[in-house]
Amino acid sequence: MTWTYTTQQGDTWDVLAHDIYGSEYLAYIIIMANPNYMKYVYFPAGIKLTIPQTPRVKKDSNPKPPWAVY
Repeated sequence: MTWTYTTQQGDTWDVLAHDIYGSEYLAYIIIMANPNYMKYVYFPAGIKLTIPQTPRVKKDSNPKPPWAVY
């Protein structure tokens, strides 16, 4: 299930992920669902983003983005 979010001036991928999923490390999920907007670091107001369903993460795990190798 997905829903949409309309950006506000100054929104960023990591802050959106933190607010929506509880972890900025999950920003890649929102980015991958919205490839046409990958160029943005700071969003202008009014862009409609697709937000995928919240991933299930074990409480004892520490999710990391796929590019984190540490």
